[in-house]
Amino acid sequence: MPSKQQQADSEIHEDQLLNFLVNRLDEEVSLNLANNAETDAKDIYEVLVGATADGTSISTLCNSSEDSPSANTVLYHLRTKFEPERLEQVANTL
Repeated sequence: MPSKQQQADSEIHEDQLLNFLVNRLDEEVSLNLANNAETDAKDIYEVLVGATADGTSISTLCNSSEDSPSANTVLYHLRTKFEPERLEQVANTL
């Protein structure tokens, strides 16, 4: 039986775009969390990108998603770990 080659479609899927943006943020913006933290940097970036893409707030996204960390956790890390100017620069680039 001849093997079927899967051909990549030319569309960008939502999960691919999310992964790309999260990985780019992870490369560009350092977010150092404690080794025993319940969440990691990529979880926070996923919330940030998801809220931006949905045009909603971090709180709304976290409250409506079972997989995301709590809104308070995300907002705490955004306020205490990021330099606002650097985050804005990266966001504008993306």
